[in-house]
Amino acid sequence: MSTELYQKVYSFLANSPLEHVTASSVIFQVIEEESWITKEELRSIVNNAIDASLNIYSNDIPAQNKLLRILVQPVNRGYNP
Repeated sequence: MSTELYQKVYSFLANSPLEHVTASSVIFQVIEEESWITKEELRSIVNNAIDASLNIYSNDIPAQNKLLRILVQPVNRGYNP
């Protein structure tokens, strides 16, 4: 897993307003830097960044739910390297 991509996604999740955080915006953070990433690596980076970001929102259940919904959205919709 690319540490730089993970850091970029984590920073986006930690610093962006929650209304800007969607599955598409998170995926865009990765493919903007690495357009040929595999779905498996993309999923791993996003999942790890979300897991780490959940600690930031430990007292904000709606924010946690929003992040957790990103995990269950299909990655392959509109993306097929």
